[in-house]
Amino acid sequence: MEADVRRADAATDLLWPSYWLVSGLEWQGDGVAEAAMAVAPGMIPRDALSHDARQVLGCADLYSRKHGQRVVFFSDLTGMFAEAGTSWSQLGVDWERALRELSAGEFPVMLLTISERAYISICASAVRGVAIPPNGGPDESVDDDRELVRQAVTRQLVADWPVYLQRILDARRVRTAG
Repeated sequence: MEADVRRADAATDLLWPSYWLVSGLEWQGDGVAEAAMAVAPGMIPRDALSHDARQVLGCADLYSRKHGQRVVFFSDLTGMFAEAGTSWSQLGVDWERALRELSAGEFPVMLLTISERAYISICASAVRGVAIPPNGGPDESVDDDRELVRQAVTRQLVADWPVYLQRILDARRVRTAG
């Protein structure tokens, strides 16, 4: 009975993670592109990761708990360090290597199709309230846009992640059963 409860809890954690880490990929589109990725840090075994990837996920864990976010943008973490007067490199973390590792790992990564405006909101790591919007001038609505994008991404992940992951789980069952 206890094993069944643990399996049910594990399935719930896989299908409905406590939060996702979202980062931008290289923009290769015109208007809309598959230009962001989402991972569920809670389902990634840390002992199989490099120091850099562990540090990024650990920071995301802390940020999610502190801010109560279901979606943490990688740029939230970078912006937090900038506000504190530090950076990933000053902390000895190769963030580019970490993100490459997370995008190519042996765990689910969902690619997100987003607008160019959403891409800017996801990737902007400027200090709060100061960023450069697409037209090149200062824009005080950046924080509002960013939260609207976060809400939209959260809604999409809540709707699509369980279906996506269930397909992965079903495919693995079929392969191991045959």
